[in-house]
Amino acid sequence: MSSLKTNVVLNLLNTVTSIVFPIVTFPYAARVLLPGGIGAVNFQLSIINYIVLFVSLGIPMYGVREVARHRDDLRLRNRVAVELLLLSLGLCLPGYLVVWALSVWVPQIHAQAVLFYLLSTTILFTALGVQWFYQAVEDFKFITIRGIVVRVLAALSLFLFVKSPDDLLIYGAITVASTVGNNVINFVHLRHFVSLRSVDWRRLKVMRHLRPAFRIFVLNLIVSIYVNLNAVMLGFMQGDEAVGLYTAGVRLSQVVLSVVTSLSVVMLPRCANLLTLGQMDAFSAVARKSVRFVLGLSLPFMMGLIVLSRPIIALFCGPDFGGSVAVLCWTAPIVLFVGLSNLIGIQILYPQDKERIVIWSTAGGAVFNVVLNLWLIPLWAATGAAISTLVTEGVVLVIQCWAGRRYLPFRLFDRSYWVYVVAAALMSVVVGWGAYVVSVDWLRILVGIVAGGLVYGGVLLWAKDALMMDILDYVGLGRFVRSRAGREK
Repeated sequence: MSSLKTNVVLNLLNTVTSIVFPIVTFPYAARVLLPGGIGAVNFQLSIINYIVLFVSLGIPMYGVREVARHRDDLRLRNRVAVELLLLSLGLCLPGYLVVWALSVWVPQIHAQAVLFYLLSTTILFTALGVQWFYQAVEDFKFITIRGIVVRVLAALSLFLFVKSPDDLLIYGAITVASTVGNNVINFVHLRHFVSLRSVDWRRLKVMRHLRPAFRIFVLNLIVSIYVNLNAVMLGFMQGDEAVGLYTAGVRLSQVVLSVVTSLSVVMLPRCANLLTLGQMDAFSAVARKSVRFVLGLSLPFMMGLIVLSRPIIALFCGPDFGGSVAVLCWTAPIVLFVGLSNLIGIQILYPQDKERIVIWSTAGGAVFNVVLNLWLIPLWAATGAAISTLVTEGVVLVIQCWAGRRYLPFRLFDRSYWVYVVAAALMSVVVGWGAYVVSVDWLRILVGIVAGGLVYGGVLLWAKDALMMDILDYVGLGRFVRSRAGREK
């Protein structure tokens, strides 16, 4: 099993490449397909994601926890893996019945039924992917290499084959391939871990996982209400163009958010295993480091997105997406809100079997989301949906912190965390000044990243922040910095 630091680095590398892919490809796709084309794909993909959610039945998150708990017992681990795989494949059938019904009876979907069927391959690929197994056994090296190769091939395919708005089906196929197409490789590679000959097929109890997985499904369902429902409600209430403007702005926030939340992918199996072994001190230490990681990354990212929102949208989306600037500004704080709620809910509460707290917090957010969407979307379209998203994530975080405070092995308002706030504030002033002085969009972003990074990192280094010192230790510079600081004293 790889070290925790190595897994974090590998998963960050995988996340960064997943960020580079849309950064490289989305500006091209947006200019070729225009808001209408981008909106059409994302409107239908949002519906497909709901179907995937229902047929997955919470298995992806549940599978990580259960396989991680039994990963030291290969016989039991393999049995759980096979049972969950069979359950996932069996649930695909009702999912495709729903796909057929929607394509026949819903006019907006029927008008582009071929695209809808193409995007629906996500359902099967998700079931075959067993991504939860590789996360549970912490095989992040395989996940990272596979992800990079598939994304590079998808990017090349986009530039080679998508040339006009008429190539919408090709873009849909590439979108599926870049997200879940590599799950076929996952399925084939599984034979190196699970030997079917070692499985006692007569003792399999596939249905025993339904009830515990269903609890996670309820959580995922509620979360999806304010993740996918915004695009769906926008599509029905304002049309494809509004969905395109919303998608452009919120996708950039979500791309950055994926870096922050990537930590939970690594930490969930490790935390579940530590709790099973009764190592509470180690669990608490991991949790405290995680909260520093989330705060230390999310605050500068959030401020950077807000200050540089206009040049970012202009560069990556083009002149037709001016309405996305406000969306990006309103959704940038979700990097902080979701980063913290993801850490508390998935890494801390869920391994302790306190998923009820997570469910109730997300349920409260979902209610706010639906009500606010009905009020704000008719007033401000895509911007209204963005405001609704921001308020929703804030409500989720507040409820989760209050209801789960007894189970948190750290203090959220520790004095040492203020260094991140101060550093982010100073960074935003420098980045804003640079954006005012420089007139070229790409140069504004470059100057902002370099200058902002130097200011933020410099403040943390001056304060000898624990997160910064951990990073320096990992790259082999920690001892040098400490010895130099000691000589200066």
